[in-house]
Amino acid sequence: MALDAVTGPQVLLAGFALAGRDPEEAYPYVLAHAAEHGNCLAYAPDESLALTDLGLLLRVQQIGDMLLSRPLFVMEGWLESEYYCARGHLPFEGTPVAH
Repeated sequence: MALDAVTGPQVLLAGFALAGRDPEEAYPYVLAHAAEHGNCLAYAPDESLALTDLGLLLRVQQIGDMLLSRPLFVMEGWLESEYYCARGHLPFEGTPVAH
């Protein structure tokens, strides 16, 4: 499921809102969370940050002249798959992912 940076819905990671944040604030939080909780961490080819064991991909969305964080939730295996991740087959803009 891809969430919109502005319209959400909002989701929290340990109390931290993931949608609609400044990426310079969101990415360090996710990195710190991964280090503290031992999450599996990966970078997608588009420089999105993924917590693969949670099925969370944190992307950015252009809103006017700003970039805001936009979470995408997928099956864990997709973030480790060359087909879905390395070849860019994960949805980019608001497309829900059917499980």
